Amino acid sequence: MKTSAQRIARTKATGRSLEPGWLSRIAFALIAIGMTASVQATEVALLDQNYVLFNSDAAQDATADLKREFEQEEQQVQTLGQAIQQLQSRARTDADIMTEDELSELENELQQRARQRDQLVRQLQQVQGERRNAFIERYQPMMAQAIEAAVDGQEYDVILDKGAVVYHRNSLDITEAVLEEFNALYQAQ
Repeated sequence: MKTSAQRIARTKATGRSLEPGWLSRIAFALIAIGMTASVQATEVALLDQNYVLFNSDAAQDATADLKREFEQEEQQVQTLGQAIQQLQSRARTDADIMTEDELSELENELQQRARQRDQLVRQLQQVQGERRNAFIERYQPMMAQAIEAAVDGQEYDVILDKGAVVYHRNSLDITEAVLEEFNALYQAQ
């Protein structure tokens, strides 16, 4: 067995390192210690922005406005749905006593009403999607202000999306605090 002095002398004479990988092991250990120290120093908070936006007073007001604006179209969808159900019921009960022409006419009417209903539903969904995007765009700056107000005085280094986290303690969640700040900012407008 060689002593440390013999290994050092041999290393100086040959110019090779003490052991292969020795330096890399020390470097790895130092990096691991540094990463552990930095992870421990990081303050993390969790936030569900969609929850804040779509459970806010602003969202409730926007939803009520949207319902009022498209109340007539929603009624048309319901009326068409009821007509479709009646036609389907008639087709089931009267199919045995109807002629082929009557069945064909009934089927055509049923398809026409279904197309009308589907088209109206698609239009409403498109408008709702556009309004949703406009709502998000309009209130995104207020969301940023609410986040800043909620974390003011806190020492958070990182705020993560709550949906992207597999596990967390509830104490890390700032969603309700941000919702309160968001509603206060909305009411102050």
